[in-house]
Amino acid sequence: MSSRHPARKPEPAATSDAGALGAVAGRQPETSAPAGRLAYSVDEAARLTGLSRDLLYDEMRRGHLGYLKVGRRRLITRQHLEEFLGITARSQPDPAPAGNTRS
Repeated sequence: MSSRHPARKPEPAATSDAGALGAVAGRQPETSAPAGRLAYSVDEAARLTGLSRDLLYDEMRRGHLGYLKVGRRRLITRQHLEEFLGITARSQPDPAPAGNTRS
């Protein structure tokens, strides 16, 4: 090991997943569950949906998955995910008539 890169000390086993993830990523641990947030990074959206990052980026590029651009980041809102996955309807269709009533 060089003096520029000292050996890493193992992290204590008693840390929570959110705390360890925040420490590894160099960010503060999240205080709320990711599923309850309004917007997600592409990585978070991939974890929540079980889809790959590459697929999400492809769908954004094709225009099938909406997103917000904030600086250099792409944020996918909960509404964008729900529309993409077909969880919520984009618009309510008119009810079809029960039968064909011609005079």
